[in-house]
Amino acid sequence: MESITLNLKIVKRNLPFLIPLFLGVGIGIVGLSKIMQFLLENFTTQTYFGFIGIVFGSLPLIFFKAKGKKNIKLMSWIPFVIALALMLYLAFANGDKETAKTIVKYTTLNMESFLMCFFSMAIATITMIIPGISGSLILIIMGMYGTIYGFAIAEFNIPLLIPCGLGAVVGILGGAKIVRLVLSKFEQLTYMGILGLLVGSIVQLFMLSNITLAFDLTLMTSIVVCVICFGIIYWFSLQEINRDKKEATN
Repeated sequence: MESITLNLKIVKRNLPFLIPLFLGVGIGIVGLSKIMQFLLENFTTQTYFGFIGIVFGSLPLIFFKAKGKKNIKLMSWIPFVIALALMLYLAFANGDKETAKTIVKYTTLNMESFLMCFFSMAIATITMIIPGISGSLILIIMGMYGTIYGFAIAEFNIPLLIPCGLGAVVGILGGAKIVRLVLSKFEQLTYMGILGLLVGSIVQLFMLSNITLAFDLTLMTSIVVCVICFGIIYWFSLQEINRDKKEATN
């Protein structure tokens, strides 16, 4: 995170690291956009259950980072409750489920689509800097995944890619500094807020999955995908937790 800054001297010094990083991110986004769009359109329930597994697997890491070397303070539960309430509101207030569906809301560039693509991508990029948060998940919740990944990136729509790219740059450069500042001053409050967002997103993803209680192939495969995704992310979370513990003892 220290390499991502507006300081040109630091950027120049870290170019050997930053160039392959941004190339890898760009190739990954373009390459995976069509795959993710295909999965969300043809295997909606299984894909959303995969996201649920990813979120569940991230919870131990976020709670560990929130707890740190001390117990959770009573005041730190306030951002958790607020974030959880916000996510539950979004989940239940949108009966048509368009909030997180892969609907393409914008196909042409105008002031509204420019601002929505810019700010959505900026927010999603900032969240990618924070451990345990998925930028794709944020875009799904905001209802912009279909427009940004499913249309602008997958179809290489230049007009819409411009605000998306600008938002990503602002999110990376400005977001890194903001995240460092917030985590240095309000670490526990911030992570508890993130924890609330993640817990609330589980409810929203479940509602959006179109799952039925019938014990059929869709339910069985969705559970399998959820467990696999949980296991993978949980393993990575444990590695991060153990690494932090070792650094704390050294």
